[in-house]
Amino acid sequence: MTVFWTWLLMSGAVYVCGEFLDIDMGVLAYKHDSRSNYIVQMMMILLTLAVVPLALRLFKFQSLDSALKARPAQALLRWGTLRLLMLESVLLVNSLLYYIYGFEPAYGYLAVMVLLTLPFVYPTMSRCKAETTAASDTDDNLQRGAEEEI
Repeated sequence: MTVFWTWLLMSGAVYVCGEFLDIDMGVLAYKHDSRSNYIVQMMMILLTLAVVPLALRLFKFQSLDSALKARPAQALLRWGTLRLLMLESVLLVNSLLYYIYGFEPAYGYLAVMVLLTLPFVYPTMSRCKAETTAASDTDDNLQRGAEEEI
């Protein structure tokens, strides 16, 4: 929970500094080298489009499923923190790049996209219990279905 709010507040601080304070963060806004903007923009688009689905589907992978069954509390802490760090670090970088490149809209849209995915990974106790028991319930239901067919 601390990781979630810390990184979210850092992104919020970038927003407050860029919008409301007299801090000029547009160091690359007036450069005539549009090639660097294009390269960084494409890298961030690809990174964001790769990280968001990966973070949302992280607990569906077989290796994580077995780790969740073996030691649920430790695995959930480790992989849940990794999932939050993946999403929120991309959010922070996109927020910074939005202001560094002089209000470039693509970075803002990417930051909003990541921000909209955060409620789906918000770390609550009920979500933790659901994610640790969902895998074992699914396996039990599959086993029962196979036994009923025989």
